[in-house]
Amino acid sequence: MLKVSDERNSKDVSHDDVPIACCKIDAAGFILECNEMFAFLFGYERDNLEHVSLHDLAVGTPHDLIQKVTTGTHHDVGIFSRRLWFKRKDGSTFPAVLNVKLVFDKERSLAYGNIVVIDDTFNYRTIEGIEKDNEELKKKERLKNEFVAIASHELRTPIQPILGFALLAKRGTISQEAAWEGVLSEARRLQQLANDILDVSRIESDNLKYDFAKVKINELIRHAIDSLTTDANKEVTVTFDHASAESDLVIDADRSRITQVISNIVGNAIKFSPHGTIHVVSAVVGEMFEIRISDNGGGIPEDILPKLFEKFVTKGHGEGNKKGTGLGLYISKAIITAHHGDISALNIEGGATFVIRLPISNGV
Repeated sequence: MLKVSDERNSKDVSHDDVPIACCKIDAAGFILECNEMFAFLFGYERDNLEHVSLHDLAVGTPHDLIQKVTTGTHHDVGIFSRRLWFKRKDGSTFPAVLNVKLVFDKERSLAYGNIVVIDDTFNYRTIEGIEKDNEELKKKERLKNEFVAIASHELRTPIQPILGFALLAKRGTISQEAAWEGVLSEARRLQQLANDILDVSRIESDNLKYDFAKVKINELIRHAIDSLTTDANKEVTVTFDHASAESDLVIDADRSRITQVISNIVGNAIKFSPHGTIHVVSAVVGEMFEIRISDNGGGIPEDILPKLFEKFVTKGHGEGNKKGTGLGLYISKAIITAHHGDISALNIEGGATFVIRLPISNGV
C-alpha cells in the first residue's frame, strides 16, 4: 500500500488507485505488488508478477540503474529517473522512463522502492523519426552538392572543347568541317545532359509520359546499336544475337524510351571497354523478353554494384576514371519499371553484364 498523508488526514492508497503503471519492489529487486496498469503494460496477469525480479523485465541484465536501486544507501534518498528498455511477456520490447523512489528504514538500510514505469514508445518513435528525417535531409543535401559538382564538371567538359574548336577554326589551324564535327559532338553531350536532368525531374514528379505501342523489339535493338557504333571506338565491336527470339517479335513498349535504355546501356559498355567485343543477346524466357548486354571493361566495383541504379552513382567500372552525371542508369531503371519489367547488373568473367527483362504483352 502507498502511504499518503498531510496535516488534515492520513490514509492508505492502493496501487490500483494510481493512474499509471507502478509497483513496489523489495531490497533485492523483486516485485512485492503492482497495479493492473503495470501488469497490462508488460502483458502479464498481476498475480504472475509477484516475486518476479525487475532485472528479469529489463533488457540486458543486470541493468546499472536497477543494480543501483537494489544496493542503495541513505545517500540515495530521492528519485531516480532513467530511460531504458523493457521486455513484455510475448518477447517484444519497448522503451520506457523508469522513476524510482527509495525508502529506507531507521538503520538506513533499503526497505523497499516504489517504481513508476512510463511507456516512452511514442516519444522514442518521434525522436527516431526526427533523426531519420535529419539523416534523409543530410543525404539529400549531400546528393545535391554532389550533383552540382558533377553537373558543373559535365557542363565544362563539352564547353571548353567547343570554344577550342571555334578558336582553332578562326585561326585556320583546323578545317571548318573538322571544327563543326567537334562542335556538334560536344553539343550533343550538352543536349544529353539537359535531357537527363529533365527526365529525372519528370520521374520524380511522376510526370514522365509513355506512348505504348506494338514494337518489333529486335529491330529496335539493331537500330539502337547501329546508331551507336557509327562513331564508336574502332577497337570495340558490338555483336547482336537474337537467334533465340524471332526477328519480328512484337512487344508492347514505348519505342523512344526503350531505345533510350538500350542506347544508354550499350553506350556505357562501349565507353568502359577499351577494346574487345560487346555481346548483345535477346531471347524469350517464359512470358518475358530478355536482353543481355555484356562487356569486357573490367566489371563494376563491388561497393558500387548494390546502388548502381541510384541517382548520381558515377564511379565507372573498369578504368574507373570515366564518369558521367550518374543519371543514365537511374532513368533506365525508371523506364523499365514503368514497362513492368526489371533491370539488373552483375559481374561475369572480367566484365559487366546488364540484364533487361520486359513483358511481351502489357495488355496494350
